[in-house]
Amino acid sequence: MKILSAEEIRQWDQYTIEHEPIASIDLMERAAVKCADWLEQSGYVENRFSIFCGKGNNGGDGLAIARLLAQKKHPVIVHILEFGHKGTEDFQINLARLHQFPDAEIRFIQSEENFHALKKDEVIIDALFGSGLNRGIEGVTANLIEHINNSGCEIVSIDIPSGLFVDRSSKGKAIIKANHTLSFQCYKPAFLVAENAAYTGEVHILDIGLHTDFYDAIHNHFELTDDNIIRSIYKPRNPFAHKGNFGHALLIAGSYGKIGAAV
Repeated sequence: MKILSAEEIRQWDQYTIEHEPIASIDLMERAAVKCADWLEQSGYVENRFSIFCGKGNNGGDGLAIARLLAQKKHPVIVHILEFGHKGTEDFQINLARLHQFPDAEIRFIQSEENFHALKKDEVIIDALFGSGLNRGIEGVTANLIEHINNSGCEIVSIDIPSGLFVDRSSKGKAIIKANHTLSFQCYKPAFLVAENAAYTGEVHILDIGLHTDFYDAIHNHFELTDDNIIRSIYKPRNPFAHKGNFGHALLIAGSYGKIGAAV
């Protein structure tokens, strides 16, 4: 499986929108359906949901998930970061759609005075920031992340835990500590670095049908060895064959006093 950078993932989304073709709002809906299905299949159907949304497309994902859960009569409270600017076009469309479901309560967070107590039986959906984040989180938003992390609730992040950068170090930053991360289509570099394990929890890659032509054509730097790669190169061997029939290997490794790893 290819491991793509934040920019490559953005390009893959755009390629799909142009070549499937599909409207960006419909691609967002496709992702939200996959996330809502995962929540139900993973046994969260009896829980209350608190969904935290920024005003970017990650927040749009959160609003769409909230609507899908509300349609099935799950108790949902949506918390939206509100700093006086409109959201992205797809965020605003999903907000309008959510308003059609009065059982889904919508709250706005402008300051720490708007933080609400979170009950431990709630499932928190983190849709504050996604792969497009390019700077550290500060101020009220950083305090909100600390508030969520200290809640004791099960936390499910959408795309990537908020505050975590896709392809550079996030050490020392405010980051959501998720129990599960629902990401889309492929692994991101951040998921395969030990320093991030405490934030990503268990990573689940959901197939949202991004266009395969882009994936096949892109020449990226990193790849994860998976079953498909192994099966493509595996050749059954005669159990009585001699090792000399399969080539030889020359190792040039180690140095004086450091031969252990080479051996």
